[in-house]
Parts: sequence; structure tokens; C-alpha cells
Amino acid sequence: MSNVYIRSQNREKLYDFGICFNCLQYEEKHDCKRGKEAAAHHTICISDGCLEEIAEYESKERCIEVLDEIEKVCSSYLYAEGSRGLIRGSTPMQPMATVIPRVYQMPEK
Repeated sequence: MSNVYIRSQNREKLYDFGICFNCLQYEEKHDCKRGKEAAAHHTICISDGCLEEIAEYESKERCIEVLDEIEKVCSSYLYAEGSRGLIRGSTPMQPMATVIPRVYQMPEK
């Protein structure tokens, strides 16, 4: 997998997925003072031994949707079909797929 750069929700940080950190995860936080009755904070965190929050959303479902979008970006490649070399003097080219650096901006909502 080539580099995938993930920009934090507040646009202040750019992370290199696979180099700076190796895990993205959903985290649900509750206000300790109010207990379970308080509204939960649904966040996406990076992990490299400790958790760092990079985005917050209104629900767990939205966090999972964003993680699914990041997964699609991580698995995308640049693809070229190739050619048969039908033009005189041209060399046939095999189809190819290559990895390219990709950037994912965490959505605001």
C-alpha cells in the first residue's frame, strides 16, 4: 500500500497513514462528571501506542461511514488498460495498476 495522507478535521494536522500511525479507530467518550446520562462524543482516533482524536461526529454510524470512505481511498489505484500496439512502430503495453499518494480530508460533519 502506498502512502495515504489523512488531514485532521480542524485541518491543523496531516498524518501519514502507515508511517506515523498504523490504526484508525472509533472511540465513544462520555463526560466523567455526568456519567452515562451525558451526551456521548463519537470520535475517530489514530493510534500509535496512544490515542489522538482527529475528528468528532454526531453518531457512531457517521464515524463508521467516514472509516469506510477512508478504506476506499486506501484501496484505490491508478489503472491503465494498456494497448495492443496496433500503430506501426508502437510497442504493446500490458495493463498496469500503480499506487499513487492519496489524501483524505476528514469531513466537517
